[in-house]
Amino acid sequence: MTGSAFTGRSRRRKTTRAVKIAETVSRTLITLGGMGTIVAVSTIFLFLLYVVLPLFDGAELEPAEGAPRVPVADAQPLAVGLDAQQIVAWAVLDDARALAFRVADGTLLEARPLFGDDLPSVLRVSPQGEVAASFPDGSVQFGRVGIGARFLDEGELPGLVLPPADGEGDPPRERSAIHGAGLVQLTPEGQLSKHTLEGELDERVAAEGAPIVLLAKYDDGATRGFCALRADGTLGLERTREKRNLLTGKVTRTVNRDQLPYPGRPGHGDPAHLLLTERGAHVYLVWGDGFAMHFDNRGAEPALTETVRLVSGDGTRLTALDLMVGEGTLVVGDSLGNLRGWFLSRPRDDLPQQLTLAHVLEGNGAAVTALAASTRTRLFAAGFADGGVGLFHMTTEQVLGGARLAGSGPVGALAIAPRNDGLLAEGGGELRRWNVSADHPEVRAASLFRPVWYEGEARPVHVWQSSSGTDDFEPKLGMVPLVFGTLKATFYSMIFSVPLAILAAIYTSEFLSQRVRERVKQAIEMMATLPSVVLGFLAGIVLAPFIESSLASMLAVLFCVPFCWLLGAQLWQLLPGETAVRWSGWPRLLVIAAMVPVGFLLAAVAGPAAEAALFGGDLRAWLAGSGAQTFGGWWLVLLPFAAVAVFWASARWVTPWLRRTSSGWPRRRVALVDLGKFGLNVAAALLLAAGAAVLAQAFGWDPRTQPVVGQLDLAPVSTYVQLNAMVVGFVMGFAVVPIIYTLAEDALSAVPDHLRAASLATGATPWQTAVRVVVPTAMSGLFSAVMIGLGRAVGETMIVLMAAGNTPLLEANIFNGFRTLAACIAVELPEAVQDGSLYRVLFLAAMTLFAMTFLINT
Repeated sequence: MTGSAFTGRSRRRKTTRAVKIAETVSRTLITLGGMGTIVAVSTIFLFLLYVVLPLFDGAELEPAEGAPRVPVADAQPLAVGLDAQQIVAWAVLDDARALAFRVADGTLLEARPLFGDDLPSVLRVSPQGEVAASFPDGSVQFGRVGIGARFLDEGELPGLVLPPADGEGDPPRERSAIHGAGLVQLTPEGQLSKHTLEGELDERVAAEGAPIVLLAKYDDGATRGFCALRADGTLGLERTREKRNLLTGKVTRTVNRDQLPYPGRPGHGDPAHLLLTERGAHVYLVWGDGFAMHFDNRGAEPALTETVRLVSGDGTRLTALDLMVGEGTLVVGDSLGNLRGWFLSRPRDDLPQQLTLAHVLEGNGAAVTALAASTRTRLFAAGFADGGVGLFHMTTEQVLGGARLAGSGPVGALAIAPRNDGLLAEGGGELRRWNVSADHPEVRAASLFRPVWYEGEARPVHVWQSSSGTDDFEPKLGMVPLVFGTLKATFYSMIFSVPLAILAAIYTSEFLSQRVRERVKQAIEMMATLPSVVLGFLAGIVLAPFIESSLASMLAVLFCVPFCWLLGAQLWQLLPGETAVRWSGWPRLLVIAAMVPVGFLLAAVAGPAAEAALFGGDLRAWLAGSGAQTFGGWWLVLLPFAAVAVFWASARWVTPWLRRTSSGWPRRRVALVDLGKFGLNVAAALLLAAGAAVLAQAFGWDPRTQPVVGQLDLAPVSTYVQLNAMVVGFVMGFAVVPIIYTLAEDALSAVPDHLRAASLATGATPWQTAVRVVVPTAMSGLFSAVMIGLGRAVGETMIVLMAAGNTPLLEANIFNGFRTLAACIAVELPEAVQDGSLYRVLFLAAMTLFAMTFLINT
């Protein structure tokens, strides 16, 4: 006995030790797992934050070394420019000479007359190097000036001596040397490149009238032309188109000449500026007081479409004028230092385009004396009369940075480097260069989440359009349409999935036997194994075309299937009590399932009948705006709300009274009265929706054209698009149902059975027990199930990518598409340039999606 007792105590000690070890190991693993999850989630957030934060870094203008002077002191520069490496600059002087000089010290590399011995009477040079000149005899000539670079071998540069390489620890310096009329640089890759002045002149165009006062040109490759204001007060436009025969090589030239209806402006002298846009579409004549005439040349005959004042009144003068990249926006500088952006837009679709003041940047009192626009983005630079220089972004109205010349004289010429990484300013012969760091000027918090006034728009709007087929594209990175699309997809999917999943969970938990419940639960949980890409494929390829071809019937399904389910429940009550109890398992489930095809059959008949009666036989045409009657549309929209209102009122007032009145009635009589009440509720819902629809039509309201709040179109129905929110709601709701159902059923099953027994013992029915006892007790679990399903819907990618049309619209229309944050990331991130603005904004979209799901799950 003693030995057995000792052995038992030893075993118990070993068992206790093993349990303690298992508990310690489990506790440690659970703690590490929890901490690891927190660390992983935090790491993801920190990484997203690391990628996104540079979007909001401000721009920097860092002064470059040296402050050289323009190498020719007997003339004034009309324009200056930089090469891509910012080592050689060019300038065109007012005596028609072109210069190339070294930026670092101002050493002259080459100077040449542009037009030989001829001196033009009018010479205009843009910061991009486009030259337009007219001569005293009335002839004109155009050309281009810039810095060209070509790679060379060492054998092509005899006698070239480059500065020695930097010593260890020394700051890097430019390794370049003058060779002939150019500058040779050793690139970091070990190649030699020679930078020289390049000037190209087109053939001179003979005189066609009086001497020219103002001149402007354009050249888009396919056509080129010029507009000239002559001394006799005529304004002419000449456009030349050349077409080369690919077989013979023969060039056919077509010249069109138009006289613009210029009425003159007596008493105000000649205009100060003449601007011509691409293809000669628009001509702007501008006076020093800011008065402008706009000519539109796109019609059969040129027309003066409007006159407008580009600066404010009270004596303000227009002192600088330029066109931004794409030639759609006028940048206006005035004598108070203000900068304005004007572009053409339509206030309404039935009105012609007119100049609209969209952007204003307030000045500091010093007049604007020079402007230079970037050739790549919406950046532009402005020089002021007090020697100040500013760098701005037109779309976001940001002041990116400012600097000053060493002297106090006005800025005469400006140039932005081709890569937007440098700025050159000239004033009084002095040159200053700044290295520019402005990686994401088109992005700011306001431009991401507030309306922005983009070029061509009639008002500030929310738009997502990250790319285009032209180089003068204005990126539109408004995230509101993406957030709205995410919420829209989630809303419609939850409308479909939450009632279905919660009611299914209540039914299986409270009304099915244990054996049947396990089979049904396993079948529903198997739905979660379907990959979302398969669901999206089926939605886009199979379901969407089917719904489009039978739209009326599919809409009728939304009403007929619930109606048949409820009708089946009412008819079930007519069975004798013993039969109903005996058939409460599989037979009742099969009867409920049989109501689905009955509902589809009813919808197949009711849908076309309603379409013929309410929508003229073509629901899609009515949605597109073909029908004037709006009763059918309002009835369709208001019927769900009417049904909810009627059934709620019936449950709130009629059912309690009927329960008191029917006490002691036989089962069959109660069932018949309930069936009659159900029929009256259905009729009341139909009549209430019809009455509201009549009232809405009487007020002239149309569900297809409801008021727009901000930019959000509140019309509940409108033009039908095949890939739309309704399709997404069906399919994504199908994907979310298993998650909500499983968690909800577990929460309901966890309610203690003694609560059910106590409720049933007091005389409550199983339905009353479920609604009044079980559901309130499990409410926290049901809420968690809905929230987890909501988080799943918010983050869904493939279904919305393949079935939502992928169009970033702000429309409540259930029949139109949208774009979600997740779908946008999936589509655009593979094509985004790493560390570019779009790349980082997509990571911001990911962080927004992360925050939404995190808050929902929390």
